[in-house]
Amino acid sequence: MKKCFRVMAVLLLLFRFNCDATAFETGERFLEDSKSKKEFALEVSSLIGSAWKKWQDAARVGEIDVDGSQGILSPGDIGEPVFRSSDILDELDHQGKSTEYIRCIRAVALAVANGMRLWQRGYVNGDIPFPQGATCVYTLTPCYNVPVTIASGSSTGDDAMTEEKLYNYMLYRGPGKGIGVRVVFHASAAAISQCFQEWKESCLISDILAKGGVAPPPAPMGAGPGLVKGAKGNGGKLTGAYFNSNLMYKKMCENFKDSDP
Repeated sequence: MKKCFRVMAVLLLLFRFNCDATAFETGERFLEDSKSKKEFALEVSSLIGSAWKKWQDAARVGEIDVDGSQGILSPGDIGEPVFRSSDILDELDHQGKSTEYIRCIRAVALAVANGMRLWQRGYVNGDIPFPQGATCVYTLTPCYNVPVTIASGSSTGDDAMTEEKLYNYMLYRGPGKGIGVRVVFHASAAAISQCFQEWKESCLISDILAKGGVAPPPAPMGAGPGLVKGAKGNGGKLTGAYFNSNLMYKKMCENFKDSDP
């Protein structure tokens, strides 16, 4: 009986060693050839582009303050929905894909979702134009803002969408630190960060409907028309360009070439 147990123990150790070796081979080397890296780039960029479009179309600007001709967008005013990793991963077809491949996609999705959540919550813009707010009598009659780019504001979460922070987030949650994994994560992080900057410069904050507040009465009884105080705006959208998934794929492929020996 003891001999039987010893044999079983040896077989178990051999099985675990073989599994570890296999995991190392697939986890550390499975993205080292050019074809597999490009296939990864095409899929991950398409998934992010599709999820980003759905998020952007659904995003709304909550209530903002309007004083005079300026609207003030404060942290949290770009409300629900937040960008979630599930928005990316729900469209991933798992069929025929290794566990390591899926873990790499998941790591990229988690990095993007984390960065965008921090960016969205921390975004501010103190100069959303409402020209009508400068020449009001009694109150601000309903009017829309002049569209401005996302880049005209800033966020305390901007840093989370930099190449370095995205890469570190991916690597911590990836299947290993093999050369193939590191190359695709570097390429993903660089391309996402670059495309995010382009998106900020081309996406617009628009359609915020402002009204109300108090403005001077007209002359001769008052000093109006003049600046409105305490008006509110809401219902704005993020319009214009979406995240450029084609550019992301192109940038990733360029990074692969630069990393080739």
